Amino acid sequence: MSSSELFVLGTASQVPTRYRNHNGYFLRWDDRGFLFDPGEGTQRQMTRYGVRTHKLHHVFVTHFHGDHSLGLAGLIQRISLDGVPHEVSVTYPASGQVYFDRLRRASIFEDHSHLAPQPMQGEGTAVQAPGFTVTALRLAHRVPTLGYRLQEP
Repeated sequence: MSSSELFVLGTASQVPTRYRNHNGYFLRWDDRGFLFDPGEGTQRQMTRYGVRTHKLHHVFVTHFHGDHSLGLAGLIQRISLDGVPHEVSVTYPASGQVYFDRLRRASIFEDHSHLAPQPMQGEGTAVQAPGFTVTALRLAHRVPTLGYRLQEP
């Protein structure tokens, strides 16, 4: 059985409140870090909960509405600034490639990140690693959306 801990970084969707940030969820699963839907303010919330970028291995974007993805630009720059030495995969619906590209290059910075973009054409295995698998499944929403399921053997 694995050791895991979930940090709810935000649940406010489109309109943050004084007490709730935009979407964002960080899952520590053994020695791996999974970030789901980095909305605005994700970096601040990670700092608040003691989640370091060096602990991040996988980023998953369900869809490209802003409350689920606008924090990606700053997060990528922070990964670069912090010198995260390992590869960080970024999984997202392939139909959102243009938005991913815009967020990745949203402003001027020297990119030293080791990102591995993984656009998903549809359902299937997003990550296969010893001890776990992450599967992407289509969800019903107004735009192409994926849900992610982490499963251990």
